[in-house]
Amino acid sequence: MTTLAHSAITKSIATAENKLFFKQWLKSPLQLGTFAPISMKLANLTAHQLIINSDTTIVEIGAGTGRLTRALLAKGANIEKLAMVELAPKMCLFLKDSLQQLYAPNTELKIITGDACNLGKIIPHHWLGKVDYVVSAIPLLNLSEEIRKKIIQAALDVLNPVTGSIVHVSYSPVSPIKFMECEILQKRAASIWGNVPPGFVWRFIPKRYLHDLSA
Repeated sequence: MTTLAHSAITKSIATAENKLFFKQWLKSPLQLGTFAPISMKLANLTAHQLIINSDTTIVEIGAGTGRLTRALLAKGANIEKLAMVELAPKMCLFLKDSLQQLYAPNTELKIITGDACNLGKIIPHHWLGKVDYVVSAIPLLNLSEEIRKKIIQAALDVLNPVTGSIVHVSYSPVSPIKFMECEILQKRAASIWGNVPPGFVWRFIPKRYLHDLSA
């Protein structure tokens, strides 16, 4: 595929996903958090917080229409080592169709319609304990503390227990899991105040193995 053709397809996908996202937001505003997908500036900023090579295993939760997914792939993520989890079936279908436009139709896609609270049960079993990053765009602040904790714990359970981390996109400068600060190091890794709304990228690392990371 030529660069020009790829660019035209990307623009077409962006237009279609804006329409779908807005329709889904009208139906479930709390589930989506905003009426539009993540901006490409914020998506690219998020992707650049990851150190990626062809062996990096990534699980994206709240994949939505795939704008952040495409930023991760553009950063160098291996599509065969990327699992995309999304609760809304219509968005999963859109994600599949759009990625097949950008890649060969027979490319293996790990698109999973499911609840991030059940992450360990729905991603490939042999990935458990080997995931390098869980990348989250779920609007955690719209959820109860109980559900937030379940999602974060499910993510921790699938990560590499020494080097894995959670990278979370939020529209709040305050950590959505501040109530878990005794258990998890919470660092605001990047900010775009000029984004609409302002966007923030958080990194969450369990304190129990921080000594291993610094060894």
